[in-house]
Amino acid sequence: MEKNQVKEILEVSIAAGKIMLEHGAETMRVENTIQRICCSRGLDVEIFTIPTGIFLSCDYNGELYSYVKRTKSHTIDLEIISKINSFSRSFVNSDMTIEEANQALKDILNTPHFKPIIVSLFGGLAGGFFTLTFGGNMLEAFSAFVTSFTVVSVVRFLGRYIGSFVRNAIGGMVNTLVAFILILSFHNIGIQLELSNIVIGSLMPLVPGVAITNAFRDSITGDFVSGVSKLTEAVLAAIAIALGVGVVLHIKVIVTGSVI
Repeated sequence: MEKNQVKEILEVSIAAGKIMLEHGAETMRVENTIQRICCSRGLDVEIFTIPTGIFLSCDYNGELYSYVKRTKSHTIDLEIISKINSFSRSFVNSDMTIEEANQALKDILNTPHFKPIIVSLFGGLAGGFFTLTFGGNMLEAFSAFVTSFTVVSVVRFLGRYIGSFVRNAIGGMVNTLVAFILILSFHNIGIQLELSNIVIGSLMPLVPGVAITNAFRDSITGDFVSGVSKLTEAVLAAIAIALGVGVVLHIKVIVTGSVI
């Protein structure tokens, strides 16, 4: 195998790993995918992955190849991860060329996303059903739906401009503010609703559940650096959400003299 061919295979594998890492895959899955792609072409590689980068080295015919790939943006997209899994299996079990592999990766990156209104709608439904799960009534579930719909829309919009901590804090503030406005609206027509049921249910779409799960999975498999990093990310997200909720509740206590 020529030197250029080795580089091309390494570049394809690390590109696939980067896509997975940026879309919420756990460390072990990313490393296994890179390893599988390289081994299918006779390359023995060493990989070290953390949430913000991939380090790869390969010793082939006395020639040492090293790659570092920095990752910056992170989101959760299980469809992209599934497609990369399928791509890696196709690459391993066929004679796919480098050009075909690069084109396949480009096609995966260009996978159409759900429209913002669909994401917000199902975020609202999630909040409404969580409120029912936590003991709320149908009107509280409806209020949680409206609140979650608003919060998901705002957080998704802010994601283009600001970091996750501030975004989550604003999401917590918007969540509690909208819930409080809805409670006042229903109170004016003689209907009493529980603020805590609405707030807790409608916050659930913001909770970093995948990050927490991946943190524990990485720690269990021995990837403690990634595990601690992802757990820190999840804890900071939770703190930001709590901070946003707490600010609005504190203002409410000052204005009305009551938390409820």
